[in-house]
Formats: sequence, structure tokens, C-alpha cells
Amino acid sequence: MIGPTWKDEVLKVQQDSSLPITSRCNKILDVLKQNGLCYKQSIEPKMILVHVKNRGGQLVSVGDVHSKGAAMAQIGFSMAKIGESVCFELPTSVPEKEKVLQANKSLAELSNQQLCGPLGCERFASVSSSHLVTFLRAVLASCKTSEAELSTNGFLSLDSMMQKKDDLKQMCMDGWDWLVISSEVETHIPELAQFLAQALNSDHGVKTASNELETACTIASIYELQAADAKDLKKAEQAAMASRPACGNYIGAITAFVKQYTGGEAFPLLKLLQSIGKQYGGSTVWGQEFTELLAFTDFKSKETTYPWIRLALATCQMCASKQYIRDGISKLVNPSDFSKLKQKGMAVQVAAAEKLLMEAWQLCQGSPLTLDQKAQPMGRYLTRVALFLLGKGAKGPEAKVYKQLEEITDIFTAEMMSMGKYGKMDVTEPAAPSSASAQQASVPCGLEATADPAKIALASLKNLEVGKYYFFATEPLKVYKFESIDATKAVLLHKPFFGAPDKKEIQHKDLKGLKLWAKPMPTLQPAEALNALQPSVCMMAEFGRAKAQHLLYQKYQELFGFKIESCPMGTQVCCVSCTPRLGDFDLVVSNTNQLFANNKFSKNDLVLIPLGHVVLQPKEKVTKSSVVLQLAGWKFDDALVVSHSKCNFEKQSGHWCPFFWCKEMKEEKDKDDAAQPTEKATLVRATVKNLDLTIPCLKNKVALQIGTPLWVELQEEAKKRKKP
Repeated sequence: MIGPTWKDEVLKVQQDSSLPITSRCNKILDVLKQNGLCYKQSIEPKMILVHVKNRGGQLVSVGDVHSKGAAMAQIGFSMAKIGESVCFELPTSVPEKEKVLQANKSLAELSNQQLCGPLGCERFASVSSSHLVTFLRAVLASCKTSEAELSTNGFLSLDSMMQKKDDLKQMCMDGWDWLVISSEVETHIPELAQFLAQALNSDHGVKTASNELETACTIASIYELQAADAKDLKKAEQAAMASRPACGNYIGAITAFVKQYTGGEAFPLLKLLQSIGKQYGGSTVWGQEFTELLAFTDFKSKETTYPWIRLALATCQMCASKQYIRDGISKLVNPSDFSKLKQKGMAVQVAAAEKLLMEAWQLCQGSPLTLDQKAQPMGRYLTRVALFLLGKGAKGPEAKVYKQLEEITDIFTAEMMSMGKYGKMDVTEPAAPSSASAQQASVPCGLEATADPAKIALASLKNLEVGKYYFFATEPLKVYKFESIDATKAVLLHKPFFGAPDKKEIQHKDLKGLKLWAKPMPTLQPAEALNALQPSVCMMAEFGRAKAQHLLYQKYQELFGFKIESCPMGTQVCCVSCTPRLGDFDLVVSNTNQLFANNKFSKNDLVLIPLGHVVLQPKEKVTKSSVVLQLAGWKFDDALVVSHSKCNFEKQSGHWCPFFWCKEMKEEKDKDDAAQPTEKATLVRATVKNLDLTIPCLKNKVALQIGTPLWVELQEEAKKRKKP
């Protein structure tokens, strides 16, 4: 089936990090089967090569192929012990197919006749069971072997190995069932082979744990497959962790090594180390302590971070002889060796070695050799240099002690010249690594950055970045912009609100005193914001509300006889004791909320005004029951509304304002209606003024006696609505 449907479904499963990687692998294979893109077929070993994406691009390790073959021979070859074998059809594209053939051919050529190269009949490329099928191809081709228990005069012999009468002959001659994925799938999803190889990393029941180099290569490979605008080593690290590699507890150190010391986004140094590992390193584990020292050791140099010295140490550790490997972990290079290289007395020699290794790589870059061919002399040169610096030449693969770096360099040069049969040797400057993503948070550092004092200074202080803002602890309110940095000094610029800018030039060693300014940059507030928030602009409505509140209280005091006396402490006016003329309580109320006069009042003698807090209320929220004050000159959108006062007679809380308790008289009924109340409206709505404030009020329109019920006359609008 061709089209985006199956592709989208596969990608969705592949990116679902909530599932274990093996579960995702199984689901992907199910989707491909359902769409006719994955089928089962019995395949002979001679028909299968190793996929170029297997084990992070390492394909297989020559040493591992034979050591695992020996382990399988010891327990007996068994068809039942073969795990799920998965392969891809070889690409239909000629250039892509040629990549697979060339990678397998190169590996065979570099194996010292221990592996079988392409035969011309191959149709598939494995992403699992790769060590097994490669070993069986070597058996069929009677390749050389260094494993004594497998050797017949130094070679593999099918006839000799069949003496155990296990399943070896059947495996070699007939093959076994494989799940074959259509080449069309890889055309649409190039990264899928890398993912499946990562998930299917066990052979013939012998678990092959990902070591540090394979994990580093997996991280780099995933990074290269990421979209150009979304490259992130941290995300690549997370994807590599999905297969739970044995080095997962310190994968951060592996990512740091990949980022800082492998040559940039093309990872030239890592790919060189990978090629060396394929030929010499087997599945040797570096160990957590070594890996962390490799990634995080500070050699205290302002000129270089020593990427080549680190690569030499990694090569030395990876290619250690068997007597220095304990429990699968190489112990040849130890913490004391890193301490030795950091000593002041070693500084000149270590710097010279770094320069020689860099020049050697430039010589390799100027040659027509393939990477695997370059890896042979470079691998030996790196190992010899590292062992010379550590004083461990006798413990190396050659068991030879060299007296001078020049002697080792002369041997390397001779080895390179002896490879002249591959083409003319020219020393050319290597192409600079891509820097398109230099501004991203987690991208690899190019080789030029490892020898740039400015970049080294920035890398040693993680929080420093040109363009960001910082301050000194001694001047916490003086913020500087990190303008630039060169080989010896950095430029900081402080722009005060008033006055000339303050420019500082400080040495690299003084950059440690800088602290990141995490708050927004100090700036003056814009004039527009200041003007909009001036009290004369934004507080005018509040001033008017306060004036209305004052005038309302003042009117209440006036009506109920409060006296305003001069303050005894001066001329300031204050409110003191009151002598009511009519009294606050010349009305009474029942528990049914009916009001009555509690005194005799002549017509218009009783005036009730609202008493409460004056609030600003949006006009759209003003209702007919709202008590609205009118203030002369009021031009604001909000209305001045007196809030309803609340009181609780039982709890004796709040205050009682009769104005809010008066009810409107019900509509008059026919004279013949027996239920017609005898009471008449006794109060009418009116207004009173206090200077600029007009206040709604209630006045008695008739004389009142003690006990007269108080009813407010129905408003004209209400009367009109109730007419039939």
C-alpha cells in the first residue's frame, strides 16, 4: 500500500514515548504487515548483508562477530534460540544500494580476512541477528579467526564445526525465517531502520548491551535524522534512552562528549572513533568513571579543550588488550592517568600531542582514502600517542615503548605514505563544520570551537552568552549587556537611565564574578503609561465619588441635627456628638418589614435619604431600583450609586436606613373589592440638594400621626404599565 495512511500510523507509534521501545517496534511491524509491507521469508545467510544503520552505523564489530560465534558454538547452535530476525529489502535506488554494498565491502576489507564481503547475490540488509548472520557468512567463506576454539589452522571450517551435530549446518545452508520489510518503507521513512535496529539489539539469545561508543553513535545518528529546524541533542539522547542501554545511568556524560568533542554537526571525530571501534574495539565498555572523566575533565587551558587527546584516550581504552578488561570493562586508562595529564609539567607535551594529532587528521582529510581506510593509521597513531603520554606503551597492543612523539609521528607518516596506492596524498584544510544551528541550546561544537580561547572561556562558564544581561554581586542594581568576547577579554556595557553609557573590558578570569540577570531589563516606564496613570487622569472619578460620599454624609447630618463643632486642637472641622432634631428612630418597623411613623409629622416634614457607601457602577448595570446620585459636572461613564445598607436586628449588626425599607403602595383595586386595603400612599419620591449633589429622597405628602403606615406612591411608569 502506498500513501500517507500507513506512514502516519507508523510515525505516530514510533514517536509515542509512553510505550516501551519493544512495544513500539512490535506495533510498527503489525502496521506494516497489515498494509502488505512486511512479510515472512526463509532466507539463507549468503543473501543477507548488514544494514548501514545497524548499531548506530557501526554495522557489526569484527571482534564481536567471532567472540559471539565462539559463545554460540560453546552452547551449541540452535534454531530455537534465534530471536526475531528482521531485515529490509535492499534499496531499489542504485546510489542507496551502493552505500550498503560499499559499507559491507569496506568492513570486510578491514577485517584482515575475518569477514566475508558482498558476493553479488545479496537481496537484504539486517537490523537484527546481524552478528549471527555475519558469522555464518564468515563460516561459509572459511574466513580467518582468532578464536582458538573455532580455529582449524587459523580458519573457520564448516566441516569441522559440524562435528557437534547441532543446527549449524541447517542455519548455514537453509537459513531461517526472517521478517522482511519492503524497501518502499525505508524510502518513505529513512529513520525507521535506525529505530528498529535500536529496539532489536540481541542476537541468538546472547544479549548485546549497547556500550558507550554505540550509544554515542546512536545519539549522533538520531540527531542527523532530525529536521533541520528542530535539531536537539537532548531529544536525541532521550530517544537513545528508549532502548535502556547499559550506560543509561551516565548517558548525560556521553551526550556531553558528543556535543563538545566530536567535531560539530557532521561528527567527524565520532565517526572516526566508530570506524576504529569496528576494526579493533569490539564491544569493550569504557565504564562510568572513565566516560565522565573523558567528558568533564578540565585541562585548564585557554587555547584548547583537547578534543584529540580525549579521542586518543577513548581509542586507547576501547582497544585495550584482554588482560586489562575486567567484567567486560576496560581498565587500561584510569583516573590517575587523567590527573597526570593535567599536571603543569605535562602541559607542553600534551599541547604538542594535540597539535600533532590535529595535523595528522588534516593529512588524512587531504587523502582520497575512505573513512575506514583512514581509521587504520589514525587508530594506531591515537593509541600510540595516548600510551606514550601515560607512560604505558608496554601495556599497549604492540607492547612497545616509544621514546619521543616525533618517532610515533614518523611511523604514522610512513603508514600514510604506504597507502599511496589509493591515490595522491595532499594536505588540505578540512571543511569547517556546519554552524547553521549554532544558536540552538544543545548542538554539537565544531572543531574550531575547541581551539578558540573565547569559546573555551564561554564554555567553562555555562551561564555566559553574548547578548544576555548580567550583574556583579557588588553592584546588584547595575545591569550590563554582554557585548562581545575575544581571545583575552570581554566587553560589558551598562546603559544608565541618565548619563553616558558605562563600558567595561574585563579579563576572562574575572567573568566568574558575573551573575545572570533573570528579571526583565530595567527600563523607564513609557510616557504614555505614566500620563494615563496620573491621579489627575485616572483618579478623577474616585475624587468625584469621595466628594459625593462626603456631601451625602453631610446632608444626613444636616437633616438629623448633627452638630459640626470646631476641633479643640485647632481650626480643623471634625464630627462630634449629635443632638437629633427629629431623631434617627422617629420611625419603627415590624418583623414583617412594615414601616410606621413614630411621631407626628406635618406635610413634607419627614425627609428620608439613602445612607450607605457610594460606589462607582457601570451604567449598563444600573437598574430602576438603583439609587443614583447626581453630581454637578460629572462626565464619567460610571454612575454614582448608593449601596443598600444591611442590618440584622437579631444580631444587632449593620445599620438601619429606613429609606431602603419603604415599599411602594400596591395598585388600587375596585371599590367593590372587599380585600381593598384602607391605607393610602403617604410618601412620594423627590430630591434634595447639598451644594453640587442631588440626592433621591422620600417625603411625606400628608401629615403623619404616630402609627401611620408608610407607603411610597407608585411611580407613574408603573401605573401606566398596570393599566389594562
